[in-house]
Amino acid sequence: MSYVNRIVEAFGGVRPMAKAAGYPVSTVQSWKSRGSIPDDRKADIWDAAKSAGVTLTPAHFVPFEETPASPAE
Repeated sequence: MSYVNRIVEAFGGVRPMAKAAGYPVSTVQSWKSRGSIPDDRKADIWDAAKSAGVTLTPAHFVPFEETPASPAE
C-alpha cells in the first residue's frame, strides 16, 4: 500500500478526500493511481485533514515500499 492509499483511507475514500481538499475526484484518483501526491499539494491535504478532523501525521506523507515478510524458519 502506498502512502497515498493510507492518506485516502484516512479520509474515508477518494470522494471524501477530494471534497475535503477541494480537488476534483479525478485528481485525487490520479494521485492514488500513480502512488504520489505532488509536493506542492501536500500542504493542502494536511490543512484539509485538520479541517475535516482527519488524523494525519507527517509520517503519512513519507513514501515507503512494503517488503515481504520473511518466511518462518
